[in-house]
Amino acid sequence: MARIPEPVIEQVRDATDIVDFISQYVQLQKSGKNLFGLCPFHEERTPSFSVSEDKQIFHCFSCGRGGNVFKFLMELENLSFQEAVVKVADFSHVELDATITRQAAGTSGQSDPQSPTNQLIHLHQEATKLYHHILMNTEAGQPALDYLHERV
Repeated sequence: MARIPEPVIEQVRDATDIVDFISQYVQLQKSGKNLFGLCPFHEERTPSFSVSEDKQIFHCFSCGRGGNVFKFLMELENLSFQEAVVKVADFSHVELDATITRQAAGTSGQSDPQSPTNQLIHLHQEATKLYHHILMNTEAGQPALDYLHERV
């Protein structure tokens, strides 16, 4: 696969405000120079996820993840770098060459149902159906279902 040219990556990065992008996923509140919220990568009760508008980076003080807008999207949605660039460019209304968009679409393996990734996704979906059925429709799942109803 051909790489996305560096000037194109810089154009997308410059056109994107990381605060606007991350705000789609995380509720951020201003505190000093930075904005803070609950980290989307792990469970937490107090905000440790920081976004620097000046530096256009994020960092979680609990789990240690950090980076730029592309890294955020790659880790959050399990995307390749090329896919992240295309998705961020779409958010920022930056026009990309059609060949770049096609190449990024081909990196995910979605076109091959026999790829290891797609096989794992299919197995996960089948396991989800099985456990949902056990939870909702069997006596063995009743104690877990009762527990879940108590938590609401």
